[in-house]
Amino acid sequence: MERVALTNLFIGFCAIFLAACAGSFLALDITEGFIKNKDILSSWQMINLKSAHGHTNLFGLCHIALGLTMPWSKLNQKIKKLQTIGLSMGTVAMSVLLSIQAFLGPSEDLTLLKITLGLFLSAALVSIALQCYGLYVRLRR
Repeated sequence: MERVALTNLFIGFCAIFLAACAGSFLALDITEGFIKNKDILSSWQMINLKSAHGHTNLFGLCHIALGLTMPWSKLNQKIKKLQTIGLSMGTVAMSVLLSIQAFLGPSEDLTLLKITLGLFLSAALVSIALQCYGLYVRLRR
């Protein structure tokens, strides 16, 4: 298996591990919300933290899928490395940056954080689209 594919597997399992660790703290907060104050459960912070938890797991699985399917992709090694970087940017956006946004609170203003989130997510989407293309080229042959 290619080194870049193994790198994606490693990143994916690390993301899932970190989400699982953070999930235990999130579960405690949710339990406390049900017991003490149900309004906390629908707060901006809680919604974003739950979203970050789910998306971190999702991006971890996307890294694993990317790593497992890279040997069949017809893209060259440079593109595969760029895909890894792009998907990693999405993983950071939907884990760390979304968690930061949760603590900053809602805002209608266009902030540097929102721009960074958008750029990082766009990089992840391009990476996934490139994998679709690389697999399609292989499928056609």
